[in-house]
Amino acid sequence: MTIHKYMNMKRHLITTALAMVSFLTVTAQSVTYNHDESVMNQVTVQETGSGSLTPDLYYDVLHKSYRNSASETNKLSYRTMTAAYMKLQEPYAERIDSDLVKRAKVEAANLLDREVDAVWLVEKAKVNGALGHFKDHIEEITLVGGSYKTYENWKEIYDMIVSGVQYIQGGYIPNSERQTQYMQICKDVKARDALLLRQLRILKERRSLSWSSRKLQRTDGLVRNSSLNSLTRWKMAAVQAIHNRR
Repeated sequence: MTIHKYMNMKRHLITTALAMVSFLTVTAQSVTYNHDESVMNQVTVQETGSGSLTPDLYYDVLHKSYRNSASETNKLSYRTMTAAYMKLQEPYAERIDSDLVKRAKVEAANLLDREVDAVWLVEKAKVNGALGHFKDHIEEITLVGGSYKTYENWKEIYDMIVSGVQYIQGGYIPNSERQTQYMQICKDVKARDALLLRQLRILKERRSLSWSSRKLQRTDGLVRNSSLNSLTRWKMAAVQAIHNRR
């Protein structure tokens, strides 16, 4: 095949391809813009209610009921009614929106009030002070003669109170309620500490009495021994005196 024949064939193929593209373009345009009066009338009646449905024979025979009511049940009437109803709902919607905005502000304040424990900054010294005294007195139980079981019981009460304080610090509650709870805990700790102090006083008195009793017993033993020794010496002296007279 010569170069000339190859070039002619190439030009022929390009020309054929361009012709096919032009044909398809024209065909597509003719299909896209093909106007159907009956279809346009149907869409117009459905959307706005204007115009008429054609062909007459088709609708009279097959869709007479729809044809009689199509103009009245068009989409435009529904859109108009919907817009009117929505307009009537605007005051209620604005009122609901205003109420929701106010509620959101209240909840934001409540969230800040519940998340930030501002009361602890004020009540911290009181609560920690009461707990500190209470713990010091608990540590004295075994030192004054109390049993380890008694110590464990009081230590458990102390740990429960500390856990309650931690729960209040991390709880989602308003600061007014926190203050009430802190004050109640402080009052409860002081009452329990007073009870513990009475028990410590009893233990100390019991220990003191026990020590005094043991001291008295030792003193009685010394007096008894001294009396026996004196009696023995007196008897020996009497025997010696009688023997000397003889």
